[in-house]
Amino acid sequence: MMNTRRVYFAPNGIALGHAGRCIPAAKKLVNRGDNVIFSTYGDAVEFIREAGFKVLKSPPLKFEERLDGSVAMLETSLKWPMHITTFLRQVRGELVNIKKFKPDVIVSDSRLSPLFAGRLLGVPRLLLLHQIRMLIPHRKELTPFQEKLKRLGEDIIMYDTNIFWSASDRILAPDFPFPYTIAKDNLNVPGKMLRNVEFIGQVISKRPEELPEKEEIRRKLGLDDRPLIYAGVAGTMLERTILTRLLEENLPRLPSKYQIIFTKGIPSKRDTPVYENKNIKIFNWVSDRYMIFKAADLVISRAGHNTIAECFYYGKPMILIPTPTHTEHQGNARSVLQMGVAKVLQQNEVNYQTLLDSVEYVLNSSQINSRIKRIQRAVSKFNAVNTIIERIDQYTSN
Repeated sequence: MMNTRRVYFAPNGIALGHAGRCIPAAKKLVNRGDNVIFSTYGDAVEFIREAGFKVLKSPPLKFEERLDGSVAMLETSLKWPMHITTFLRQVRGELVNIKKFKPDVIVSDSRLSPLFAGRLLGVPRLLLLHQIRMLIPHRKELTPFQEKLKRLGEDIIMYDTNIFWSASDRILAPDFPFPYTIAKDNLNVPGKMLRNVEFIGQVISKRPEELPEKEEIRRKLGLDDRPLIYAGVAGTMLERTILTRLLEENLPRLPSKYQIIFTKGIPSKRDTPVYENKNIKIFNWVSDRYMIFKAADLVISRAGHNTIAECFYYGKPMILIPTPTHTEHQGNARSVLQMGVAKVLQQNEVNYQTLLDSVEYVLNSSQINSRIKRIQRAVSKFNAVNTIIERIDQYTSN
């Protein structure tokens, strides 16, 4: 009989994606009798509590944002003394929490402070991370010289942060191996940095084979035979607010030959529409969006790593609207565009006509739809939740 594990999850609290990929593994551990606790900050605190877990709040670290939702790199950099102070407060808090909880293993998602604390206390440490190379954002086209300087800066940051990430015992990259890697730019690193990295695929709460057939789901949701567009908003509060406004202005104007489900990404216990007519249903939140994912013919979203991976697993073509100067989003969007399974609209390009043209282009493209089905078959062999639990068992046994 397996001993009960004590697992300490510490996801990055900026937006909900990092917490979202820890929760499925945490639920599976609890279901088999293990003891789980979370440490995080920001929007993720309430999100994890809503999922039924105890959360220890940590001092928040965040990027400064401009009014369009983009990262204000200069303003963020100028506040480095404050960020270092906050980081040290995080480490101190993690030391207290870890001593009290006495975990067998720490699972950090893109956070350094729990790794430092765990190493000081001799606790095994797993790290979920798909951004080994941090990219410097920019708005304007760069000259060749500026591009070289940018690349040099990214190399310096990469080598410096790799020293810190190596405080983990193993890095689990929630991405797919080449040629289906989503965060290609962030994982474009020297081979020696990948020696301790295992590509495990992205974490999803429900796999498509666990759900009813598409036609049955559409009947349950009260949908007809028209193509279904699922638009889901995610990101920080400012990112969500700006994209929500753009989609609220333009989605209801799409022709009636389409039906639309639109979720604003505002956590809520209620799954009832805040607005609906015969063509569109608008929700603040849906508790089981995978049902909608499987029923959909097209997904509109930011270019977040999680959502793109879900589209891969479910075989759904995409229209992506990356956050301006958000290097990860922009890189993800380029990667998926190169794979030929998405249309990318920059935020300042979104209006009724560009949205309509993009919807019709993607839905009517047999090439896009055949490519996404090929990717779906290739990535379906990955089960990231099972791999995370296997590594937890491996490192706690050792």
